[in-house]
Amino acid sequence: MILAPIAVVAFLASCAPSAPGGERHGAASSALTAQARLTACEQDPRVVAGLVTREICAGADIFFRETFEGNGRSCGTCHPVENNFTIDIPFIDTLIDNNPLDPLFIFEQEPELEELETFELKTLGLIRVNIDGYDDLDNKFTARGVPHTLSLATTIAPDPANGTEGAPVHRTGWSGDGAPGTGSMRDFLTGAIMQHLPTDLGREPGVAFRLPTEEELDLTLAYQLSLGRTNELELTQVSLTDPEAEEGRLAFLDPARGRCNVCHSNAGANHMDSGLNRNLDTATRKAPASDTIGVFDGGFGGKDQAEPDFDVFDVGVKSGFGDGTFNTPPIIEAVDTPPFFHTNAFGPDIEGAVQHYISDRFKESPAGRELEARFGTPIAFPDSDIIKIGRFLRVLSAAFNVDMARQRLDAALVLVDRFHDSRTDVQERLMELAEVELDDALQVLAIGGTPLHPVSSDRIRLAKAEIAAGLEATRWSQRQRRLAAAISRVKVARDQFGSNITYRLGEGNLMY
Repeated sequence: MILAPIAVVAFLASCAPSAPGGERHGAASSALTAQARLTACEQDPRVVAGLVTREICAGADIFFRETFEGNGRSCGTCHPVENNFTIDIPFIDTLIDNNPLDPLFIFEQEPELEELETFELKTLGLIRVNIDGYDDLDNKFTARGVPHTLSLATTIAPDPANGTEGAPVHRTGWSGDGAPGTGSMRDFLTGAIMQHLPTDLGREPGVAFRLPTEEELDLTLAYQLSLGRTNELELTQVSLTDPEAEEGRLAFLDPARGRCNVCHSNAGANHMDSGLNRNLDTATRKAPASDTIGVFDGGFGGKDQAEPDFDVFDVGVKSGFGDGTFNTPPIIEAVDTPPFFHTNAFGPDIEGAVQHYISDRFKESPAGRELEARFGTPIAFPDSDIIKIGRFLRVLSAAFNVDMARQRLDAALVLVDRFHDSRTDVQERLMELAEVELDDALQVLAIGGTPLHPVSSDRIRLAKAEIAAGLEATRWSQRQRRLAAAISRVKVARDQFGSNITYRLGEGNLMY
């Protein structure tokens, strides 16, 4: 009786995405029911070892491999685990080289889907979004970057300060419009299938795709809410060892300087006044990435409008749908997912995004005027604070990357200790994904000017060398030693950053 679950486990493993930089396997397990996935997950070593619940395991498998009888895409097509659950130009360029027939590019392969995306996908990393309805596909669309799905548990509760009329249950997506139906995160899967997975643009359920079952909705939600971190920092208690980064922390918190903490409390996505996620008009709408993306992006709302109802550029011409407001994203996770905001138009690094907040564009925006009224003066801080705030955010981001790597390495070591050379594929994939996070940390710490934590960078490179040796190991005892050494290196690197940078990480980070 145990042969069937094991066969399903083997099938799931065979469909797992390849290592970073390699060809991605197509998602092709639509025949599996939610119950079949739950049964298979009972045999998954991460579940057996108590590292992950079977529900989160099954939800992850739906996220990465379920196509819903659509065009071959899954959630993981646009939210790949090896690229911070988002897509960008470097990732797309690598994918074009390695697998030009990847489902991400289905609009180039199927005539029925040639209008599913636009050329901005490959040139700017933007996907087509019919956020305001499907009634006029030729004109009523815009193009947006793909938001990462990390730390959603901390970011989606809506702030009543935005009002309750038309407000979704959860703030999701760049404009916080929520999902079809109740607007909940649970329903977001249904909207994503309709938007990105259909076999034709008629989008008829049962013809162009199948709708998720109630159980699939529950399992996918559980997985998504277990990604990234599940807590907020307390920045007033954080202390950083890099002097400029520490000065950046003070500037971030200081209402006479950065004022960043008002809208990004504790470097997250929630407003200081409520601890909830608030939509804001910061004038990022005035920096579209392209002039060939349908109507311009007016942000939240506009779904039932037949004609543009919002003056996106404040020039007396209604050129977009919505009210000009967009969702506030968490900064900690954003640092290593450039370029920034909904059009990928700010950057190329986090300092470029920080600089927006001393621009005239921001100062004249509704959010800028609100801060001016709150504190009595327009926002203003010197260019030197841009660098310092950037260093501060880079340290928080690198700490998050290192902690994610440590979580995966710790899990791999648990599996090696318990299962030895059984299911080495899971152990090795966790090691590979830990290395991805360490690469992110190195990139975040590599900035011009005074080196940022060079000792940490050196230890991270040594940890990467241990991981590489562990992946080459032919016996579990060798892999065990290399993992222990890598964890030791990572711990030393992390200790250099400062104190009270404490993240609680979700178990979904161990799935792929």
